[in-house]
Amino acid sequence: MHFDALTLAAITAELQQTLDNGRVQQVIMPDATSIGFEIYAHHHRHNLVAVTDAKQSRVQLVSQKLRRGVEQTTPLSLLLRKYVRGAQLVAVRQPDPIERALHLHFDHPEHGTTQLILEIMGQRSNVLLVNPAGNIMECLRRVWPGERVQRELLPGRRYVAPPRQAKLPPLDDGSSEYYAKLELLTQMAGPLWRILVDQLAGISPSQAREIAWRTTGEIDSPAQATTVLALAQALQELWSPLASGAWQPGLWQEDGRFVGFSAYAAHIRGEFVPCDSMSQALERYFAQRADEATDQPDAYAGMRAILEDQLRHAQQRVQRQLSAIAADEPAPGAAEQLRVEAEWLLALSSQIAEDQTSLVVDLGDRQLEILLDPTQTPVEQAEQWFKRVAKLERAAAIIPERRKQLEAEVAFLAQMEQDLQEATNQPELLTVREEMEAAALLPRTPAKPTTKFMGKSGDRPHTRSFGQATGKTPNKTVGKNPVPPKRAKQPETRLLRYLSPQGFEIVVGRSARQNEQITFEVAKAEDLWLHARGAPGAHVIIRNGGQPIQPETLRMAAQLAAFYSKLRGEKAATVIFTPRRFISRAPGGHTGQVLVRQEETITVPAELPTFDA
Repeated sequence: MHFDALTLAAITAELQQTLDNGRVQQVIMPDATSIGFEIYAHHHRHNLVAVTDAKQSRVQLVSQKLRRGVEQTTPLSLLLRKYVRGAQLVAVRQPDPIERALHLHFDHPEHGTTQLILEIMGQRSNVLLVNPAGNIMECLRRVWPGERVQRELLPGRRYVAPPRQAKLPPLDDGSSEYYAKLELLTQMAGPLWRILVDQLAGISPSQAREIAWRTTGEIDSPAQATTVLALAQALQELWSPLASGAWQPGLWQEDGRFVGFSAYAAHIRGEFVPCDSMSQALERYFAQRADEATDQPDAYAGMRAILEDQLRHAQQRVQRQLSAIAADEPAPGAAEQLRVEAEWLLALSSQIAEDQTSLVVDLGDRQLEILLDPTQTPVEQAEQWFKRVAKLERAAAIIPERRKQLEAEVAFLAQMEQDLQEATNQPELLTVREEMEAAALLPRTPAKPTTKFMGKSGDRPHTRSFGQATGKTPNKTVGKNPVPPKRAKQPETRLLRYLSPQGFEIVVGRSARQNEQITFEVAKAEDLWLHARGAPGAHVIIRNGGQPIQPETLRMAAQLAAFYSKLRGEKAATVIFTPRRFISRAPGGHTGQVLVRQEETITVPAELPTFDA
């Protein structure tokens, strides 16, 4: 279910009316992914919560008093208690109605103004405290610099809003070409709702299906079945409450269960049940989900919790190492500059007086000033600088390679986090730990003595790494890139296999180990390979053997790659694809890490398509 920009707009209007000029009495962390506030406004206490969990991200008012669930204080919670608790909420804003970002403006009687930014964006959700200068004071999730990172979200850095969607807005923006561009959408081939998700900003898949129903009477109708007038009218109906405030929040009820929510009267699934507010609809929907989760507890919750804790500590350790080498890395040209100064200092040492504080050397195009250390002779200072030059040169050679290794570990741990979320049984959970041990990111579990009585079941099984279909486990070296070492044999989850309407088999890996298997064992050179861009997730192959692939087959495979990735639930996920022959193992990389050449991209909703399994 999608907490989209329109849902946030309804919440924004509700908060503006309910919390206007309220005072924050409590700041609470119900869990590690949520921030809650008790706000006294209009003679009533209100409970506001922002949830950043990828699968249920949202912001809403709740009827029950919030309880603290995280005992350990965090840097963000400490700053919120200082700058936000006791402050007045002076403004609630959604700066861009097509983006899922909410800004709360506070004024504290002692510490002045701050801004709390709630980015409710699925996997990329975050909570950031920003000072009046626009710099980040702290955030719930720090985003470190890297090749695939669009924004750095770190304390001390200037806050930069998410990049605006380069799409057509859902309402007339006043441009002379707006309706001409809108009409082009009705001439495209394919289902209308998919085209709307791809081409219009702020449109979620569920909202796009509602628009398709309102324009044609069918959810999956082709775009060519509607007219630009009907499309513009449907968009106006859904988005006009931005100006009028006439929201229609409610729930979708099917077979006695709530299966969705919306800020408008929906027709695409079940019966629409109106609610008094958007927050009420959200509270009832997510309360039901919580009850259902309680009825079906995770049988491996203990093992999963241990792995989650180990994974989190490994991620923190790697990030600390990245920060440390960033602080140690010399500035470009620093070693050469120091060498020049040391050489001149040594060459002119005999001309330096005892009480001299600096040496000025005329280099022709410029003058070089060298500061002198009064506690050392010029020769001693020069010798010390030559030693420092050697250290700087070693650092300049070593640090980039070390950074590359650490960034590979960051990406691998992100994949392990994804694997852990997807794991549904004990062998899959054990595989996560085994892969992290093999990558030296966890201490190895000591082997049990063979003489120890193990009972009837014997030792715990070990997960087999490769050769699921063939029973073979490669442990040799191919070129310069080592194949991951052989691991103990143990049961594995079968690969996911689907059949496209074109008749090609589509194979999906659901872990780093399965990704390695399908890419380097199952796929042939001319098969098409796909992966979500910039996110951990599944390797997907279309076993086409170089034959032409129809757009519908490509789109279905891309949706699988997006769905089985960290982008799941995103309305517009970018997926890369290329023939398998352009994929190679990343030098020195971990299981499933690859280098991609000559890639192309496709943008699809990250939701499960309809397949013949």
